[in-house]
Parts: sequence; C-alpha cells; structure tokens
Amino acid sequence: MTLIPLRFWPTPLANFRHLRLFLILLCVFITGLVVAIFAFLYARTSDLLIQRVREQAVAYADLINHTKNWNFNYGGVYVEKRPGVESNAHLLRLGITPDLQAENGRTFTMRNHAMMVSEISRMSERENGIRFRIVSRKPIDPRNHPDTFEEQGLQAFAGGSRELSHVERPGGKPAQFRYLAPLFVEGACLECHQDQGYAVGDVIGAISITIPMPQLIRETEQTRLVLLLAAVLVSGVIVLATYFLTWQLAIRLDRTQRNLERQATTDELTGLRNRRETMRRLAEEFQRADRLGEPLSLLMIDVDHFKLINDRYGHPVGDQVLASVAVRMQEALRSYDILGRVGGEEFMVISPEVDRDEGISLAERLRTVISGAPFQAGNEEILVTISIGIASRSERETETGSLLQRADAALYRAKDEGRDRVVAL
Repeated sequence: MTLIPLRFWPTPLANFRHLRLFLILLCVFITGLVVAIFAFLYARTSDLLIQRVREQAVAYADLINHTKNWNFNYGGVYVEKRPGVESNAHLLRLGITPDLQAENGRTFTMRNHAMMVSEISRMSERENGIRFRIVSRKPIDPRNHPDTFEEQGLQAFAGGSRELSHVERPGGKPAQFRYLAPLFVEGACLECHQDQGYAVGDVIGAISITIPMPQLIRETEQTRLVLLLAAVLVSGVIVLATYFLTWQLAIRLDRTQRNLERQATTDELTGLRNRRETMRRLAEEFQRADRLGEPLSLLMIDVDHFKLINDRYGHPVGDQVLASVAVRMQEALRSYDILGRVGGEEFMVISPEVDRDEGISLAERLRTVISGAPFQAGNEEILVTISIGIASRSERETETGSLLQRADAALYRAKDEGRDRVVAL
C-alpha cells in the first residue's frame, strides 16, 4: 500500500503579502471613489452658486422691467430740476419737451424709462457694484449700444432664445456674471421708435445685468477647501477603518484556519500528531530517505495492559496516563524525531537517519523512561510499561506499507513474548 502525502487546501489569507497588496488596491479604490464623490459635490455646489447668482440677476431683470413698465405706463416721471439734474437731450431730438414749469417757479424735467433705469443703475453700482442697463441695436442714446456679449445675446434673442448668461473674467479684473433678458416691442414703444422700423413683437433690445463675483468666488474657494478637507478626512477614516478591520479579520481568519489545521493534524488528548498527520510525515520521510539513500527507523509502541488501567482507575485516569506517557516519550526523543498517536494506546515514532541498531537503542531508552518511575494519578501511583516493535527501511523497500507491516509484526511479537520489551525485525 502506498500512502499519498496529504496536502491542506491553499488559502490566500495565509500569504499576508498578497493580502497587503489587496488592501492597498482596495484603499486606492476607496480613496478614488471618495474623491470622485466629493469632486461631484464640489462641481454641483459650484453650479448651485452660479445658479444662485443667475436667480439674483433674473430678479433684478424682473424688477427693472416692472419699474420700466411703471414709468412707461405713466408716460414718464417728472423730477425737480436741481443742480446737476440735466434735461434729457434725446427727448428733445424726438420733439418731446422734457421740462415743465410749475406755477411756483420750480422746474421739473421728465425722466423716461430708459433714463430712469440708467440713473438707478449708477446708484446700484455705487452701493453694491451691480450694474444694469437697457441696450439696443438701434439705441436712441448712443451709450446704450451693445458690447460684444450683448450683441451675441440680441442675435440669440432674434433666433428665439429667452435669456443668455455666462461668467466673464476680464483681463486683470475680478470675475463677473453677465445676464441678458430680451425686451419686446409693444404698441406704446412705437411712439419713440416709430422711425426705426420696428413692429409689435420684435426684439427691440435687452436688459443687461452685470453682477461682480468676488464674494461668490470667496464662497467657492471656501467650499472647495471644506470639501477638500472633508474628502481627506472621510477617505482617511474609511481607508484606515477598512485597512484595520480587514487586516484584523484576516488575522482572525488565519488564526481560525491554523486552529482548524491544528485540530485536523493534532491528537486532542496528548497534543501529539494524530494518525493522519503521522502517516503523512511517514510518507514524506520515507520518500526523503529513499531519495537520499539514508536510513530510517519506525517504532510502533503499545501501552501494556492499558484496558486494566481503565477498568481499575476509570477512563479519566487512563486519559491522564496516556497524556503523561506522551510527555515522557517526547522529552526522551530528538528534536527531529516524529512522535504521533495512531490508536487508543498506540504510538508511533519516525526516526530519520537512524539504522536498526540505533533504533533499538532509542526504543530501549523510551521503554526505560516509561517503566523507570510510576505515574501519579491523584493519590494513586501507577506503574506503566510499553512494548515496542522496530523496523528499519531496507534498500529493497519502495513504499511505506511493508515498513509498517514489519513494525506491526515486531510489536505483536513483543507483546506475545511477555510485553515490556523491544523486538526488532
């Protein structure tokens, strides 16, 4: 019979270098995922901040439009002509007298909707930097001629667009938000623009809003910093937690697997190798001895009259005796001798590089160690002897089966000849 060496299943957890590489890759993936999430949040936050400015511009445009309509519906608003208040020269060119003399001698001058918007814009720019104006391709006031962005917007409105906006960064100046909303010709508009070729419903111009963005940029930078710190903190916590927990889990799994392997290869009572593991080691040592041409001895050991010990003292005491026998034999063997329990009261010793004579000497030493002093079991002292059968590998043997058979036969002869002895075959 040829014994096939037993191999335990491989496990990646046994190779902690592979696990460490896996954890590094996992941490890199988690970090990338967290960074991607926070990058999305940053982009989304920036979009929301721009949207907030746009809503502010829309509110300004609506307010200006309502104010303009209010002015227009009243045919203009008169203000007292004080120092610094000039008459609207553009109304004079249209044949409209802007000034009105009151009975008390005070003079009032008309402010139409365009001029009113212009003056309110100057006040707004002084207070908070926000500028707005009415622009047109055919302006009555040349100052209302569109710039490049406003010209693009007027062209887009002619094509059906309803608004236009973008963030502008003039060279050397703070960024600003530009917004444009169209103005359409109404019937009353033709009173002043009748010679310009407009028809009701045409795009006559646009309300242009310019909002400076230093505060928004500061908020964006603060948001970027907060998100960056949050990304570093969150990814750091997740990575450390993942690394630590996974590593701890791996250690526990490895420890559990080692325990399972130990349980699968170890005799629970004595702590020695069990039969399966002992046979595996025998096959390994036999192949090595055969390959190198070295001697190998096999000792089969049986505790004499062990059933009587169990019957007289009980199985707990019998188990204690077996454990003590294992300890004594282990202490008497060399460090590279292999001792295992292969049956109830049967043991096996595999002695590499030991020939027949050396095997007999080793067996006698073991027999003397066991029988030389009684074993203490509670208040009882129990004398124990062992019988040993020895077989040494011959050059003709090519498998462990015949070596085992000869060792077993030698053990049976030792027992037949009266026990407490060594027999070699």
